[in-house]
Amino acid sequence: MFRISTDRYIIPEVERSPSEQRFLDAALELFSEKGYEATSVREICEQAGITRPTLYYFFKSKEGIYRALIEDAAAEFHEQIAQGLEAEQTLERQYKQVARVLFGDARSRAKRWRFMFSLVWATPRMPVVDQVFHTSYCHALKLLGSAMEKAVARREIAPGPTQVRLLVFMGSLGEALSGFLITGQPELTDHLADSLVDTIIYGWRPEK
Repeated sequence: MFRISTDRYIIPEVERSPSEQRFLDAALELFSEKGYEATSVREICEQAGITRPTLYYFFKSKEGIYRALIEDAAAEFHEQIAQGLEAEQTLERQYKQVARVLFGDARSRAKRWRFMFSLVWATPRMPVVDQVFHTSYCHALKLLGSAMEKAVARREIAPGPTQVRLLVFMGSLGEALSGFLITGQPELTDHLADSLVDTIIYGWRPEK
C-alpha cells in the first residue's frame, strides 16, 4: 500500500491479511448499499463469513473498519495519480494516463468509487474523512500541479493560473466519473479520457 504523509496525518502502509480483506470487501458492499449508520457489525461478519471477535481483533470497531476502507481508498487514489505522472513525457500524455487509470479503476470497481463519492457528500462527516481525504487529495493536486508547472517551463503550455487549471482538469474528470456512477453514462473509455485531455490542453497551448 502506498504511503502518504503530511504534517497533519500519515496514512499507514498496511498489508492486509486474507481475513482482513474479506471484512473490508463485506463492509464496502454493505456501506455502499445501505450506508454506514444502517450497517451493523453483525451484518458485516455474516457477509464476510467470519466471527465478530475476529473483526474486533483486526479493526476494534465498526468505525475502525470504516477508517481502514477510507485509508486504503485514499492511498490507492494517490498512487493512481502518481502512476500516471511517473513517466518522463509530455503533460498531455501524463494527464491522459491519469485519466485512463482513474476511468479504468472506476469501471472495474464502481462500488468502491461510489463509496468514495459518498464520503465527500455525507453529512455529518466523520473527522477521519476530512483527515484522510484532505491528505490524499492535496497530495494528488500537488503532483498534478508540479507536472503542469514543469510543462510551462518546457514551453509545452502557456503560463497560466495553476489552481484554476487544476479545477478544470479535476472537475472534468469528476463530472465524467459522477455521471458514470449515477447513470452509467458516459462510458469511461480511453477515448473519452484522451478527448477530455485534448480539449483541455488545447486551450493551454502557447500562441504561435
